[in-house]
Amino acid sequence: MLPALHLDRLRIQLAQLPELITLAHLALLPGSGRRGARVSGATRTAPLPCRVDVLSLVGPTAASTVRDDHGDQDQTPGLDLLAGWARTVLDDRQRANDWTGWVRPAGHDWERTASRAVKVLLLHLDWAATRQYARDLADEIGRLHGHLNRVSGTPFTTGPARRHVCARCKLMTATIRPDGMCECSAPDCLAVLTADEYADRAERVLAELAKVA
Repeated sequence: MLPALHLDRLRIQLAQLPELITLAHLALLPGSGRRGARVSGATRTAPLPCRVDVLSLVGPTAASTVRDDHGDQDQTPGLDLLAGWARTVLDDRQRANDWTGWVRPAGHDWERTASRAVKVLLLHLDWAATRQYARDLADEIGRLHGHLNRVSGTPFTTGPARRHVCARCKLMTATIRPDGMCECSAPDCLAVLTADEYADRAERVLAELAKVA
């Protein structure tokens, strides 16, 4: 059984993975990392035109068996563990004959495998948290989230997002995204404002409230 605090963190990490994966793909170019990552290559070979640390996370990998004399080579890219865990959870729940809340996750058939796997894991996360493999699932997803977080160049926090009053709809539904934008989650608003726009709207709202008072 996964403790509630760990379950909440895992849920946040899974929800952030699609955006982190996108940022990781954007970070493939050499020098796109926060530390200006260097490309690899010997003196007689041209350097790889990408960051190998990111490539090892997002794939692709060798189609055939890799010679592994020292046991330190991994054919599976980091993102493949998402699909692997999704299959594990689905198979486990089917074997247990548990069909409560069993619906197909919203999405499209042309979605990337990683994106669909994340939706499946989020849908069945409460079930998975009660299984013996729950801690292994949380540990592996946490490591993947950490790796993607480092290479993406935009650190994502896994703590509960602090909510602010939306300057447009005036509800406590706004959060600050990692890129600094203020985003409202209210279905009737969904405003996305820069810090300056938010401050300007907030000042106008406060001025209006002062007049009423």
